[in-house]
Amino acid sequence: MSRSFNFEALTPTAFLQRAAHVHGDRVGVVDGETRFTYAEFLQRCLRFAGALRALGVAGGRRVAVLAGNTHVMLAAHHAVPFADGVLVALNTRISADDIAYILDHAECALLLHDHNLRDLAEQAAARAPGCCRLVCCGGPDDALEALIDRAEPCAIDVDDERGLLAINYTSGTTARPKGVMYHHRGAYLQALAMAHHMRLDSDSVYLWTLPISATAGAFPGP
Repeated sequence: MSRSFNFEALTPTAFLQRAAHVHGDRVGVVDGETRFTYAEFLQRCLRFAGALRALGVAGGRRVAVLAGNTHVMLAAHHAVPFADGVLVALNTRISADDIAYILDHAECALLLHDHNLRDLAEQAAARAPGCCRLVCCGGPDDALEALIDRAEPCAIDVDDERGLLAINYTSGTTARPKGVMYHHRGAYLQALAMAHHMRLDSDSVYLWTLPISATAGAFPGP
């Protein structure tokens, strides 16, 4: 679908861009001691996207992420589409064999993993038939942060709102994981529906607690 002066493709990254414009100085993300305003978080996601482009992500290449509910996982939900990639967020509780199957089935070119999950990521990558590059997030070997620090901001326009945004895989069943494809338009409309049903407004706060007792939060903005 081509862009014109009276049409804008629907994509969920637009919510962060609006929040950064309207509420840029508000704290939008809290993860333990780490905090970002909406404006800071948008800029981080844009540089994150630039780092992904430097790693060869473009044209719908799949990017798998193995991490808990941290600011890295949240940023990946924006950075991957900004880089014109497709997000494959992985369940941290499934086996290395199932992760290997997903990496192969989704044809993931890149696996970003939390440093606490290094062993699981390496086992899965070793068992996957294809070649998947690993990048560590956090800890003493934080390769992702170094890439983000030196990257240029990047945001590739979404030309087709029905283009693939993410692939989510089932887990916890006896069968192999099954992938469900989401496009930009569907995710955007679902976000609006959830905001309506949960009666969110500009003062709403969404929090969750991690197993490691750190607290992370994302405030979606109106």
